[in-house]
Amino acid sequence: MDRMSRGRIPTGALAVIWLTLIGPGAGYAGEEEPYLQAVGRFADTVLEQGRDRYGDQRTPLFADGLHVQTLQPATWRWQDQTWVLSNFASQQPLLRTLDGLTALTGQPQYRQAAEDAARYALRHLTTPNGLLYWGGHFAWDLQQDRPVGQYADIHELKNHQPYYRLMWRVCPAETARLLETIWAGHILDWSRLDYNRHASVRKPVRPQWDHPFAQDLEVPFPAQGENLSFVNVTPPLLHSSVMLGVLGDDANALTWTRRLLYRWQQARDPGTGLSGGQLSYRKNDRAQQALGHVHPTINEAKIIADYHQSNRYHDLPLTQMQNAIALLAQGGAGAELGREMIRWASDDLKVYARRSFDPNAGVFRTLMTDGTPLQWQAAKKGYYIPASFAPRAPDGFILWGYALAYRLTSDEAHWQMVRRLARCLSLGDVGTPGGNERALNFGTASTDWRCIYALLELGQARHEREFLRLASRLADNLLRTQTATGLFPQPGRQWARTGDEVPLALLHLAAALAGKSELMPAAMRDSRFFHCEYHGPLEDYQKKRDDKRTYDDLVYYGGR
Repeated sequence: MDRMSRGRIPTGALAVIWLTLIGPGAGYAGEEEPYLQAVGRFADTVLEQGRDRYGDQRTPLFADGLHVQTLQPATWRWQDQTWVLSNFASQQPLLRTLDGLTALTGQPQYRQAAEDAARYALRHLTTPNGLLYWGGHFAWDLQQDRPVGQYADIHELKNHQPYYRLMWRVCPAETARLLETIWAGHILDWSRLDYNRHASVRKPVRPQWDHPFAQDLEVPFPAQGENLSFVNVTPPLLHSSVMLGVLGDDANALTWTRRLLYRWQQARDPGTGLSGGQLSYRKNDRAQQALGHVHPTINEAKIIADYHQSNRYHDLPLTQMQNAIALLAQGGAGAELGREMIRWASDDLKVYARRSFDPNAGVFRTLMTDGTPLQWQAAKKGYYIPASFAPRAPDGFILWGYALAYRLTSDEAHWQMVRRLARCLSLGDVGTPGGNERALNFGTASTDWRCIYALLELGQARHEREFLRLASRLADNLLRTQTATGLFPQPGRQWARTGDEVPLALLHLAAALAGKSELMPAAMRDSRFFHCEYHGPLEDYQKKRDDKRTYDDLVYYGGR
Protein backbone atom coordinates (compact mmCIF):
# COMPACT_ATOMS: atom_id res chain seq x y z
CA MET A 1 0.00 0.00 0.00
CA ASP A 2 1.32 3.48 -0.97
CA ARG A 3 2.39 5.41 2.12
CA MET A 4 0.69 8.57 0.92
CA SER A 5 -2.53 6.86 -0.14
CA ARG A 6 -3.65 5.89 3.35
CA GLY A 7 -2.41 8.37 5.94
CA ARG A 8 0.90 8.24 7.80
CA ILE A 9 1.91 4.64 7.13
CA PRO A 10 5.52 3.57 7.83
CA THR A 11 7.53 1.68 5.24
CA GLY A 12 9.80 -1.36 5.33
CA ALA A 13 10.07 -3.42 8.55
CA LEU A 14 8.18 -0.77 10.51
CA ALA A 15 5.26 -1.15 8.11
CA VAL A 16 5.03 -4.88 8.88
CA ILE A 17 4.99 -4.23 12.62
CA TRP A 18 2.45 -1.42 12.20
CA LEU A 19 0.06 -3.53 10.12
CA THR A 20 0.46 -6.45 12.52
CA LEU A 21 -0.51 -4.30 15.48
CA ILE A 22 -3.49 -2.41 14.07
CA GLY A 23 -4.45 -4.16 10.86
CA PRO A 24 -4.97 -2.89 7.35
CA GLY A 25 -8.50 -1.61 8.02
CA ALA A 26 -7.51 0.91 10.67
CA GLY A 27 -8.70 4.52 10.51
CA TYR A 28 -6.56 7.58 10.06
CA ALA A 29 -7.14 9.57 13.22
CA GLY A 30 -4.06 11.44 14.33
CA GLU A 31 -2.49 11.84 10.89
CA GLU A 32 -1.84 15.47 11.82
CA GLU A 33 0.37 14.47 14.76
CA PRO A 34 3.81 14.41 13.02
CA TYR A 35 3.28 17.97 11.83
CA LEU A 36 1.87 19.20 15.12
CA GLN A 37 4.81 17.67 16.98
CA ALA A 38 7.32 19.25 14.59
CA VAL A 39 5.74 22.67 15.09
CA GLY A 40 5.78 22.12 18.84
CA ARG A 41 9.53 21.33 18.78
CA PHE A 42 10.17 24.47 16.76
CA ALA A 43 8.07 26.64 19.07
CA ASP A 44 9.66 25.20 22.23
CA THR A 45 13.15 25.98 20.92
CA VAL A 46 12.17 29.54 20.02
CA LEU A 47 10.56 30.12 23.40
CA GLU A 48 13.49 28.62 25.31
CA GLN A 49 16.39 30.00 23.24
CA GLY A 50 15.08 32.82 21.06
CA ARG A 51 13.55 35.20 23.59
CA ASP A 52 15.50 38.24 24.64
CA ARG A 53 18.33 37.34 27.03
CA TYR A 54 21.06 39.38 25.41
CA GLY A 55 21.34 42.83 27.01
CA ASP A 56 20.92 44.29 30.47
CA GLN A 57 17.14 44.33 30.05
CA ARG A 58 15.12 41.16 29.47
CA THR A 59 12.08 41.65 27.23
CA PRO A 60 9.44 39.35 25.68
CA LEU A 61 10.85 40.08 22.21
CA PHE A 62 12.42 37.44 19.99
CA ALA A 63 15.72 37.37 18.14
CA ASP A 64 15.24 37.21 14.38
CA GLY A 65 17.40 34.13 13.88
CA LEU A 66 19.28 31.36 15.66
CA HIS A 67 22.26 29.20 14.73
CA VAL A 68 20.89 25.73 14.16
CA GLN A 69 23.51 24.07 16.39
CA THR A 70 24.70 26.60 18.96
CA LEU A 71 21.36 28.48 19.13
CA GLN A 72 23.27 31.74 19.32
CA PRO A 73 21.39 34.76 17.86
CA ALA A 74 22.02 36.17 14.41
CA THR A 75 23.93 39.44 14.70
CA TRP A 76 24.31 42.27 12.20
CA ARG A 77 27.60 44.09 11.74
CA TRP A 78 27.42 47.76 10.78
CA GLN A 79 30.46 50.01 11.05
CA ASP A 80 31.93 49.20 14.48
CA GLN A 81 28.61 48.01 15.93
CA THR A 82 27.09 44.58 16.42
CA TRP A 83 23.31 44.28 16.65
CA VAL A 84 21.19 41.37 17.89
CA LEU A 85 18.33 41.94 15.47
CA SER A 86 14.68 41.71 16.45
CA ASN A 87 12.57 42.83 13.49
CA PHE A 88 8.98 42.59 14.66
CA ALA A 89 7.71 42.79 11.07
CA SER A 90 9.67 39.64 10.21
CA GLN A 91 8.23 37.74 13.18
CA GLN A 92 4.57 37.85 12.22
CA PRO A 93 4.60 34.19 11.05
CA LEU A 94 5.92 33.31 14.51
CA LEU A 95 3.06 35.16 16.20
CA ARG A 96 0.54 33.34 14.03
CA THR A 97 2.25 30.00 14.70
CA LEU A 98 2.27 30.47 18.48
CA ASP A 99 -1.34 31.65 18.55
CA GLY A 100 -2.49 28.78 16.32
CA LEU A 101 -0.52 26.22 18.31
CA THR A 102 -2.38 27.14 21.47
CA ALA A 103 -5.67 26.98 19.57
CA LEU A 104 -4.93 23.41 18.42
CA THR A 105 -3.26 22.04 21.56
CA GLY A 106 -4.82 24.04 24.37
CA GLN A 107 -1.37 24.74 25.81
CA PRO A 108 -1.46 28.43 26.83
CA GLN A 109 2.26 29.26 26.91
CA TYR A 110 2.52 29.71 23.15
CA ARG A 111 -0.26 32.27 22.79
CA GLN A 112 0.93 34.00 25.94
CA ALA A 113 4.40 34.45 24.47
CA ALA A 114 2.97 35.90 21.26
CA GLU A 115 0.73 38.31 23.14
CA ASP A 116 3.54 39.39 25.46
CA ALA A 117 5.80 40.17 22.49
CA ALA A 118 3.07 42.10 20.67
CA ARG A 119 2.15 44.08 23.76
CA TYR A 120 5.77 45.02 24.41
CA ALA A 121 6.38 46.02 20.79
CA LEU A 122 3.29 48.23 20.65
CA ARG A 123 4.25 49.98 23.87
CA HIS A 124 8.04 50.21 23.60
CA LEU A 125 9.00 50.02 19.90
CA THR A 126 6.74 52.90 18.84
CA THR A 127 8.19 55.75 16.80
CA PRO A 128 7.44 59.41 17.64
CA ASN A 129 4.50 59.51 15.21
CA GLY A 130 2.91 56.13 15.99
CA LEU A 131 4.65 53.75 13.60
CA LEU A 132 6.94 50.93 14.77
CA TYR A 133 10.67 50.44 14.44
CA TRP A 134 10.32 47.47 12.11
CA GLY A 135 10.25 46.50 8.45
CA GLY A 136 12.71 46.97 5.61
CA HIS A 137 15.04 49.52 7.16
CA PHE A 138 14.53 49.35 10.93
CA ALA A 139 14.94 46.66 13.56
CA TRP A 140 15.36 46.56 17.34
CA ASP A 141 18.74 45.74 18.86
CA LEU A 142 18.19 43.38 21.80
CA GLN A 143 21.72 44.03 23.04
CA GLN A 144 21.31 47.78 23.56
CA ASP A 145 17.47 48.02 23.54
CA ARG A 146 17.33 50.61 20.78
CA PRO A 147 16.18 51.01 17.17
CA VAL A 148 18.88 50.29 14.59
CA GLY A 149 19.31 50.56 10.85
CA GLN A 150 21.20 52.44 8.21
CA TYR A 151 18.69 55.27 8.01
CA ALA A 152 17.41 57.44 10.84
CA ASP A 153 13.97 58.27 9.44
CA ILE A 154 12.66 55.66 6.97
CA HIS A 155 9.70 53.38 7.61
CA GLU A 156 9.13 50.72 4.95
CA LEU A 157 6.79 47.77 4.59
CA LYS A 158 6.61 45.72 1.38
CA ASN A 159 4.15 42.83 1.04
CA HIS A 160 3.87 42.67 4.83
CA GLN A 161 0.50 41.72 6.29
CA PRO A 162 1.12 41.74 10.05
CA TYR A 163 -1.04 39.85 12.52
CA TYR A 164 -3.10 42.87 13.51
CA ARG A 165 -5.89 40.77 15.03
CA LEU A 166 -3.55 39.63 17.79
CA MET A 167 -2.16 43.14 18.24
CA TRP A 168 -5.70 44.54 18.53
CA ARG A 169 -6.52 41.87 21.08
CA VAL A 170 -3.79 43.03 23.45
CA CYS A 171 -3.47 46.77 22.62
CA PRO A 172 -6.44 48.05 20.58
CA ALA A 173 -5.72 51.77 20.93
CA GLU A 174 -2.05 51.45 20.00
CA THR A 175 -2.90 49.16 17.08
CA ALA A 176 -5.54 51.56 15.75
CA ARG A 177 -3.00 54.39 15.84
CA LEU A 178 -0.46 52.23 14.00
CA LEU A 179 -2.95 51.31 11.26
CA GLU A 180 -3.97 54.93 10.77
CA THR A 181 -0.37 56.16 10.72
CA ILE A 182 0.66 53.65 8.06
CA TRP A 183 -1.82 55.33 5.71
CA ALA A 184 -1.10 58.83 6.97
CA GLY A 185 2.65 58.45 6.59
CA HIS A 186 2.85 56.74 3.21
CA ILE A 187 0.09 58.54 1.27
CA LEU A 188 1.58 61.66 -0.30
CA ASP A 189 -1.35 62.89 -2.40
CA TRP A 190 -4.79 61.88 -1.16
CA SER A 191 -6.61 63.24 -4.19
CA ARG A 192 -4.68 61.05 -6.62
CA LEU A 193 -3.72 58.41 -4.02
CA ASP A 194 -0.08 58.65 -4.86
CA TYR A 195 2.09 57.04 -2.21
CA ASN A 196 5.70 56.27 -1.41
CA ARG A 197 7.32 53.08 -0.17
CA HIS A 198 9.06 55.22 2.50
CA ALA A 199 7.52 57.26 5.32
CA SER A 200 8.96 59.38 8.11
CA VAL A 201 8.97 57.91 11.61
CA ARG A 202 9.17 61.41 13.11
CA LYS A 203 6.81 63.71 11.21
CA PRO A 204 3.41 64.00 12.96
CA VAL A 205 0.69 62.79 10.58
CA ARG A 206 -3.01 62.00 10.66
CA PRO A 207 -5.09 60.18 8.03
CA GLN A 208 -7.08 62.52 5.79
CA TRP A 209 -10.19 60.38 5.49
CA ASP A 210 -12.27 63.48 4.62
CA HIS A 211 -9.99 64.55 1.74
CA PRO A 212 -11.58 64.90 -1.73
CA PHE A 213 -10.82 62.04 -4.12
CA ALA A 214 -10.33 62.52 -7.86
CA GLN A 215 -12.64 59.85 -9.23
CA ASP A 216 -11.70 60.32 -12.89
CA LEU A 217 -7.95 60.28 -13.43
CA GLU A 218 -5.55 59.01 -16.05
CA VAL A 219 -3.44 56.30 -14.43
CA PRO A 220 -0.48 55.88 -14.29
CA PHE A 221 0.35 59.51 -13.65
CA PRO A 222 3.61 61.43 -13.15
CA ALA A 223 4.71 61.69 -9.54
CA GLN A 224 5.15 65.16 -8.08
CA GLY A 225 8.41 64.17 -6.44
CA GLU A 226 10.81 61.28 -6.58
CA ASN A 227 8.59 58.80 -4.74
CA LEU A 228 8.17 55.19 -5.86
CA SER A 229 4.65 53.77 -5.61
CA PHE A 230 5.66 50.11 -5.87
CA VAL A 231 2.76 47.68 -5.98
CA ASN A 232 4.34 45.68 -3.14
CA VAL A 233 3.58 48.63 -0.84
CA THR A 234 -0.14 48.19 -1.60
CA PRO A 235 -0.65 45.01 0.50
CA PRO A 236 0.50 46.74 3.73
CA LEU A 237 -1.78 49.70 2.97
CA LEU A 238 -4.64 47.41 2.00
CA HIS A 239 -4.32 45.16 5.02
CA SER A 240 -4.04 48.02 7.49
CA SER A 241 -7.17 49.78 6.22
CA VAL A 242 -9.17 46.54 5.98
CA MET A 243 -8.21 45.61 9.54
CA LEU A 244 -9.06 49.12 10.72
CA GLY A 245 -12.45 48.73 9.05
CA VAL A 246 -13.09 45.25 10.42
CA LEU A 247 -11.63 45.56 13.93
CA GLY A 248 -12.38 49.24 14.47
CA ASP A 249 -15.65 49.42 12.52
CA ASP A 250 -14.17 52.31 10.55
CA ALA A 251 -16.24 53.00 7.43
CA ASN A 252 -13.81 55.69 6.24
CA ALA A 253 -10.96 53.18 6.15
CA LEU A 254 -13.04 50.87 3.94
CA THR A 255 -13.98 53.74 1.64
CA TRP A 256 -10.31 54.48 1.03
CA THR A 257 -9.55 50.77 0.67
CA ARG A 258 -11.87 50.68 -2.32
CA ARG A 259 -10.38 53.87 -3.73
CA LEU A 260 -6.87 52.45 -3.53
CA LEU A 261 -7.81 49.28 -5.37
CA TYR A 262 -9.92 51.24 -7.84
CA ARG A 263 -6.77 53.16 -8.80
CA TRP A 264 -5.13 49.87 -9.73
CA GLN A 265 -8.12 49.04 -11.93
CA GLN A 266 -7.83 52.46 -13.58
CA ALA A 267 -4.16 51.69 -14.32
CA ARG A 268 -5.13 48.85 -16.67
CA ASP A 269 -4.28 49.42 -20.33
CA PRO A 270 -7.57 49.77 -22.24
CA GLY A 271 -6.37 47.48 -25.00
CA THR A 272 -4.85 44.62 -23.00
CA GLY A 273 -6.26 44.95 -19.48
CA LEU A 274 -2.71 44.82 -18.09
CA SER A 275 -1.22 47.21 -15.53
CA GLY A 276 2.34 47.64 -14.35
CA GLY A 277 4.16 47.76 -11.05
CA GLN A 278 3.46 51.37 -9.99
CA LEU A 279 0.62 53.89 -10.02
CA SER A 280 2.95 56.82 -10.66
CA TYR A 281 6.29 57.24 -12.34
CA ARG A 282 9.24 59.54 -11.75
CA LYS A 283 10.78 62.00 -14.15
CA ASN A 284 14.13 60.26 -13.73
CA ASP A 285 12.73 56.81 -14.45
CA ARG A 286 15.07 53.88 -14.01
CA ALA A 287 13.31 51.60 -16.48
CA GLN A 288 13.61 54.37 -19.08
CA GLN A 289 17.33 54.56 -18.34
CA ALA A 290 17.66 50.78 -18.77
CA LEU A 291 15.38 50.12 -21.75
CA GLY A 292 14.39 53.47 -23.21
CA HIS A 293 16.71 52.95 -26.17
CA VAL A 294 14.55 50.02 -27.35
CA HIS A 295 11.21 50.98 -25.76
CA PRO A 296 10.93 54.79 -26.01
CA THR A 297 7.69 55.10 -23.97
CA ILE A 298 8.71 52.75 -21.18
CA ASN A 299 8.64 53.59 -17.46
CA GLU A 300 8.36 51.56 -14.27
CA ALA A 301 4.57 51.95 -14.21
CA LYS A 302 4.22 50.41 -17.68
CA ILE A 303 6.02 47.10 -17.33
CA ILE A 304 4.96 43.65 -16.18
CA ALA A 305 8.21 42.28 -14.78
CA ASP A 306 9.83 41.48 -11.46
CA TYR A 307 11.91 44.62 -11.20
CA HIS A 308 12.41 45.40 -7.50
CA GLN A 309 10.13 42.44 -6.64
CA SER A 310 7.24 44.60 -7.91
CA ASN A 311 5.13 42.40 -10.19
CA ARG A 312 1.55 43.34 -9.35
CA TYR A 313 0.09 39.96 -10.37
CA HIS A 314 2.29 37.95 -8.00
CA ASP A 315 1.60 40.36 -5.14
CA LEU A 316 -1.77 42.07 -5.26
CA PRO A 317 -4.53 39.62 -6.33
CA LEU A 318 -3.66 37.09 -3.62
CA THR A 319 -3.53 39.67 -0.83
CA GLN A 320 -6.63 41.36 -2.21
CA MET A 321 -8.63 38.12 -1.97
CA GLN A 322 -7.25 37.27 1.46
CA ASN A 323 -8.45 40.63 2.77
CA ALA A 324 -11.76 40.22 0.97
CA ILE A 325 -12.40 37.07 3.03
CA ALA A 326 -12.18 39.12 6.22
CA LEU A 327 -14.68 41.59 4.76
CA LEU A 328 -17.08 38.83 3.72
CA ALA A 329 -17.06 37.57 7.28
CA GLN A 330 -17.89 41.08 8.52
CA GLY A 331 -21.06 41.32 6.46
CA GLY A 332 -22.90 44.48 5.40
CA ALA A 333 -21.05 47.07 3.36
CA GLY A 334 -17.78 45.28 4.09
CA ALA A 335 -19.06 42.14 2.39
CA GLU A 336 -20.11 44.14 -0.67
CA LEU A 337 -16.59 45.56 -0.92
CA GLY A 338 -15.13 42.09 -0.43
CA ARG A 339 -17.11 40.70 -3.35
CA GLU A 340 -15.94 43.56 -5.57
CA MET A 341 -12.33 42.97 -4.54
CA ILE A 342 -12.65 39.30 -5.49
CA ARG A 343 -14.12 40.18 -8.90
CA TRP A 344 -11.26 42.55 -9.62
CA ALA A 345 -8.62 40.07 -8.47
CA SER A 346 -10.19 37.26 -10.48
CA ASP A 347 -10.27 39.34 -13.65
CA ASP A 348 -6.67 40.48 -13.15
CA LEU A 349 -5.47 36.90 -12.82
CA LYS A 350 -7.34 35.80 -15.94
CA VAL A 351 -5.81 38.64 -17.96
CA TYR A 352 -2.35 37.78 -16.65
CA ALA A 353 -2.77 34.12 -17.58
CA ARG A 354 -4.01 34.97 -21.06
CA ARG A 355 -1.49 37.70 -21.85
CA SER A 356 1.70 36.72 -20.05
CA PHE A 357 1.92 32.96 -19.44
CA ASP A 358 3.79 30.93 -22.02
CA PRO A 359 2.58 27.32 -21.57
CA ASN A 360 5.30 25.91 -23.80
CA ALA A 361 8.17 27.49 -21.90
CA GLY A 362 6.37 27.36 -18.56
CA VAL A 363 7.20 31.00 -17.70
CA PHE A 364 5.48 34.35 -17.41
CA ARG A 365 6.76 36.56 -20.22
CA THR A 366 7.74 40.13 -19.37
CA LEU A 367 5.76 42.78 -21.20
CA MET A 368 4.86 46.40 -21.47
CA THR A 369 1.29 47.07 -20.44
CA ASP A 370 0.28 47.47 -24.11
CA GLY A 371 1.37 43.86 -24.65
CA THR A 372 4.74 44.56 -26.29
CA PRO A 373 7.29 41.89 -25.25
CA LEU A 374 10.18 43.42 -23.36
CA GLN A 375 13.55 43.20 -25.08
CA TRP A 376 14.96 42.58 -21.64
CA GLN A 377 18.32 41.24 -22.81
CA ALA A 378 19.06 44.69 -24.25
CA ALA A 379 18.78 46.45 -20.88
CA LYS A 380 21.68 48.75 -20.03
CA LYS A 381 23.43 48.03 -16.76
CA GLY A 382 22.81 50.63 -14.09
CA TYR A 383 20.40 50.45 -11.19
CA TYR A 384 18.86 47.53 -13.06
CA ILE A 385 20.55 44.75 -14.98
CA PRO A 386 19.01 42.67 -17.80
CA ALA A 387 18.05 39.88 -15.37
CA SER A 388 15.81 42.37 -13.53
CA PHE A 389 13.39 42.11 -16.45
CA ALA A 390 13.76 38.43 -17.35
CA PRO A 391 10.76 36.07 -17.64
CA ARG A 392 9.60 34.62 -14.35
CA ALA A 393 9.11 30.96 -13.53
CA PRO A 394 5.98 30.08 -11.54
CA ASP A 395 6.26 29.78 -7.78
CA GLY A 396 4.01 28.79 -4.91
CA PHE A 397 2.64 32.32 -4.45
CA ILE A 398 1.15 32.53 -7.94
CA LEU A 399 -0.22 28.98 -7.64
CA TRP A 400 -1.77 29.96 -4.29
CA GLY A 401 -3.36 32.99 -5.95
CA TYR A 402 -5.02 30.98 -8.73
CA ALA A 403 -6.10 28.24 -6.30
CA LEU A 404 -7.75 30.77 -4.00
CA ALA A 405 -9.37 32.49 -6.98
CA TYR A 406 -10.89 29.16 -8.02
CA ARG A 407 -12.18 28.46 -4.52
CA LEU A 408 -13.81 31.88 -4.26
CA THR A 409 -15.27 32.04 -7.80
CA SER A 410 -15.53 28.44 -9.12
CA ASP A 411 -14.33 29.89 -12.43
CA GLU A 412 -12.79 27.05 -14.46
CA ALA A 413 -10.35 29.48 -16.09
CA HIS A 414 -8.54 29.58 -12.76
CA TRP A 415 -8.62 25.79 -12.48
CA GLN A 416 -6.99 25.49 -15.90
CA MET A 417 -4.22 27.82 -14.79
CA VAL A 418 -3.77 25.82 -11.57
CA ARG A 419 -3.42 22.73 -13.74
CA ARG A 420 -0.67 24.32 -15.85
CA LEU A 421 1.20 25.73 -12.87
CA ALA A 422 1.01 22.53 -10.83
CA ARG A 423 2.78 20.67 -13.62
CA CYS A 424 5.51 23.33 -13.69
CA LEU A 425 5.95 22.97 -9.93
CA SER A 426 6.34 19.15 -10.00
CA LEU A 427 2.97 18.54 -8.34
CA GLY A 428 1.60 16.41 -11.17
CA ASP A 429 -1.68 16.84 -13.03
CA VAL A 430 -4.68 18.07 -11.02
CA GLY A 431 -6.91 16.96 -13.90
CA THR A 432 -10.37 18.42 -14.38
CA PRO A 433 -12.36 19.87 -11.49
CA GLY A 434 -14.34 16.64 -11.38
CA GLY A 435 -11.20 14.54 -11.05
CA ASN A 436 -10.86 13.17 -14.57
CA GLU A 437 -7.28 12.84 -15.87
CA ARG A 438 -5.93 13.53 -12.39
CA ALA A 439 -2.43 12.22 -11.74
CA LEU A 440 -0.97 13.95 -8.71
CA ASN A 441 2.73 13.47 -8.12
CA PHE A 442 2.96 11.88 -4.68
CA GLY A 443 6.66 11.34 -5.27
CA THR A 444 7.43 15.04 -5.62
CA ALA A 445 10.57 16.36 -3.95
CA SER A 446 9.10 19.85 -3.62
CA THR A 447 9.64 21.73 -0.36
CA ASP A 448 7.74 24.87 -1.39
CA TRP A 449 5.64 25.62 1.70
CA ARG A 450 3.51 28.02 -0.34
CA CYS A 451 2.22 25.09 -2.39
CA ILE A 452 0.80 23.58 0.81
CA TYR A 453 -1.56 26.55 1.08
CA ALA A 454 -2.53 26.22 -2.59
CA LEU A 455 -3.35 22.54 -2.09
CA LEU A 456 -5.38 23.34 1.02
CA GLU A 457 -7.41 25.80 -1.06
CA LEU A 458 -8.06 23.12 -3.68
CA GLY A 459 -9.00 20.60 -1.03
CA GLN A 460 -11.48 23.02 0.49
CA ALA A 461 -12.88 23.99 -2.90
CA ARG A 462 -13.44 20.40 -4.08
CA HIS A 463 -13.96 18.74 -0.66
CA GLU A 464 -11.34 16.15 -1.60
CA ARG A 465 -8.68 14.88 0.80
CA GLU A 466 -6.50 13.80 -2.11
CA PHE A 467 -5.11 17.34 -2.16
CA LEU A 468 -4.36 17.06 1.56
CA ARG A 469 -2.44 13.87 0.83
CA LEU A 470 -0.26 15.72 -1.66
CA ALA A 471 0.18 18.59 0.80
CA SER A 472 1.29 15.96 3.32
CA ARG A 473 3.93 14.77 0.89
CA LEU A 474 5.36 18.29 0.72
CA ALA A 475 5.16 18.53 4.50
CA ASP A 476 7.07 15.24 4.85
CA ASN A 477 9.78 16.68 2.61
CA LEU A 478 9.95 19.72 4.86
CA LEU A 479 10.15 17.60 8.00
CA ARG A 480 13.38 16.16 6.69
CA THR A 481 14.88 19.66 6.77
CA GLN A 482 14.14 20.14 10.47
CA THR A 483 17.25 20.01 12.63
CA ALA A 484 17.68 18.26 15.96
CA THR A 485 17.22 21.65 17.60
CA GLY A 486 13.79 22.01 16.00
CA LEU A 487 14.64 24.75 13.49
CA PHE A 488 14.04 24.81 9.72
CA PRO A 489 17.13 26.17 7.93
CA GLN A 490 17.34 26.51 4.17
CA PRO A 491 19.60 23.93 2.48
CA GLY A 492 23.26 24.72 3.09
CA ARG A 493 22.52 27.34 5.74
CA GLN A 494 23.49 27.29 9.41
CA TRP A 495 21.00 29.93 10.51
CA ALA A 496 17.22 29.77 10.69
CA ARG A 497 14.56 32.41 11.19
CA THR A 498 12.38 32.42 14.27
CA GLY A 499 9.77 33.96 11.98
CA ASP A 500 9.96 31.05 9.56
CA GLU A 501 6.89 30.36 7.37
CA VAL A 502 7.40 26.58 7.30
CA PRO A 503 6.07 25.81 10.82
CA LEU A 504 2.98 27.93 10.12
CA ALA A 505 2.26 26.06 6.88
CA LEU A 506 2.69 22.73 8.70
CA LEU A 507 0.32 23.93 11.40
CA HIS A 508 -2.33 24.89 8.83
CA LEU A 509 -1.99 21.44 7.29
CA ALA A 510 -2.31 19.79 10.72
CA ALA A 511 -5.46 21.80 11.40
CA ALA A 512 -6.94 20.82 8.02
CA LEU A 513 -6.18 17.13 8.58
CA ALA A 514 -7.84 17.34 11.99
CA GLY A 515 -10.86 19.22 10.62
CA LYS A 516 -10.07 22.28 12.75
CA SER A 517 -9.02 24.88 10.20
CA GLU A 518 -11.46 27.38 11.66
CA LEU A 519 -9.25 27.63 14.77
CA MET A 520 -6.25 28.91 12.83
CA PRO A 521 -5.16 32.49 12.18
CA ALA A 522 -5.91 33.28 8.53
CA ALA A 523 -3.11 32.33 6.15
CA MET A 524 -1.69 35.51 4.62
CA ARG A 525 0.92 36.28 1.99
CA ASP A 526 3.51 38.02 4.17
CA SER A 527 7.08 39.26 3.89
CA ARG A 528 10.28 39.26 5.97
CA PHE A 529 13.42 41.24 5.26
CA PHE A 530 15.93 43.69 6.67
CA HIS A 531 17.82 45.81 4.13
CA CYS A 532 21.00 47.54 5.27
CA GLU A 533 24.73 47.76 4.70
CA TYR A 534 26.53 44.82 6.24
CA HIS A 535 30.15 45.17 7.28
CA GLY A 536 30.97 41.63 8.26
CA PRO A 537 33.38 39.29 6.44
CA LEU A 538 32.69 39.14 2.72
CA GLU A 539 32.32 35.38 2.73
CA ASP A 540 29.30 35.71 5.01
CA TYR A 541 26.97 36.98 2.32
CA GLN A 542 26.26 37.47 -1.36
CA LYS A 543 26.63 41.07 -2.52
CA LYS A 544 23.67 42.58 -4.33
CA ARG A 545 25.30 43.82 -7.53
CA ASP A 546 27.29 46.98 -6.70
CA ASP A 547 24.90 48.01 -3.94
CA LYS A 548 26.65 48.10 -0.58
CA ARG A 549 23.38 47.19 1.06
CA THR A 550 22.24 43.60 1.35
CA TYR A 551 19.43 41.58 2.89
CA ASP A 552 19.37 39.56 6.08
CA ASP A 553 18.33 36.43 4.23
CA LEU A 554 21.35 36.72 1.94
CA VAL A 555 23.63 37.04 4.95
CA TYR A 556 22.05 34.32 7.06
CA TYR A 557 18.93 32.49 5.96
CA GLY A 558 18.71 32.04 2.20
CA GLY A 559 15.39 31.70 0.46
CA ARG A 560 15.03 34.90 -1.54
